[in-house]
Amino acid sequence: MGRFADALGLFSGAGRGCGTTLVGWQENISELALTRSPHSDDRNTGLDLLRALAIVLTFFVHFLWIIGAWVYQRDFESLSIRDANGFLEGVVIWLYHSQHGVFLFFVLSGFLMGRKWFSAHPPAVGTYLRDRAWRTLPGAWLAVTAALGLMYLAGRVPSEPLRLWVENLFFLNWFRKIDTEHVLVVTWSLHAEWLFYLALPVVAWVARRWGKSHWIVVAIASVALAGAVKFLSVRGAAYVLFFAAGVIAAIEQKRLRAAVDSIPWIVVLLLYIGVNGVYGWFSPTAAKLQTALWNPFDTHAIAFAFTATLLLLKIVDAPFGQGRWVRLGRYIGKISYSVYLWHLLVLLALGHWLGWPSALAAQPSVGAVGFYATSCVLLTWAVSALSFRWIEQPYFARRERQKIRNAS
Repeated sequence: MGRFADALGLFSGAGRGCGTTLVGWQENISELALTRSPHSDDRNTGLDLLRALAIVLTFFVHFLWIIGAWVYQRDFESLSIRDANGFLEGVVIWLYHSQHGVFLFFVLSGFLMGRKWFSAHPPAVGTYLRDRAWRTLPGAWLAVTAALGLMYLAGRVPSEPLRLWVENLFFLNWFRKIDTEHVLVVTWSLHAEWLFYLALPVVAWVARRWGKSHWIVVAIASVALAGAVKFLSVRGAAYVLFFAAGVIAAIEQKRLRAAVDSIPWIVVLLLYIGVNGVYGWFSPTAAKLQTALWNPFDTHAIAFAFTATLLLLKIVDAPFGQGRWVRLGRYIGKISYSVYLWHLLVLLALGHWLGWPSALAAQPSVGAVGFYATSCVLLTWAVSALSFRWIEQPYFARRERQKIRNAS
């Protein structure tokens, strides 16, 4: 429970690892997809369902990290599934190994941005960066400011608050190694996202000058960048591979469609579950920093990049009906960026002001866990729905108006 109390103090005790799942990213960052869709709002159902999966996995990581300290009195970051005391704890640890939620967001982002830059009419760099800024920054600024305000209310006033606030607004805090510099820990993935945004136009320019198979240039660039980044961030190399996998999927989507369609859904799903399960069985979660040398996480990253890309290509063109669960998944995917920004803040705020889960620690029953989970889910939904309405919807409306002007 000590680490939980620390996390409540500065909203960053989860460390870089605990903040990870989630994510990410988004683009997840709920991007409007331009592939075929039966819906009038131009959103791709498959991509929204994939976003929904990613954000649910991200929520699982942060919620179960708290449950691990509360119910099991264990730090899941340092455990593999093999270390579980019983089947139920094994399932919980397996769910905690959902770091792939944010990793899915990275693959999604690479796919969506890759379609922009490797289309017949790539955007101007200035237009592209303005669009990314309008899409990602306002919501993050609001969440970071709210997190800093909650720190003040909790009596944890940081030193140099103005510097801390400004650095966190632009994700510059992630160049620092000190956890107390991070006001809202989930923004680590936005830091990675923006580095990708800045690098992709350069890679696309080189690929066009190359004049041959663009995916080869992306693959070579990703391997070179991953090798260089690994000496600066032992997990950062994997993020490069995830983004690159999404870009290559965008470039080769048409050529790979027939091959992907021939693979049964059950094979894709079992492969995806298996890749993450095998890593969780043999090694502690990715939140545990690995060595700069080759390690199990590197092997997992390559396997995950392949598997997540296969899942992405399988789902992006899949037909979906209008059933209740599909509609729910589309809605969750639609607001997933807001959920990503606010869910951990809600988990920690409820824990601090209402004394949950410490107030229920004497009776860590299924009912108590369910009560805490339900409260967190409902409040996260309420805050995220408001954030989407006030911050994200104006962005989408603005972009639609721009499309109409460009078409006229």
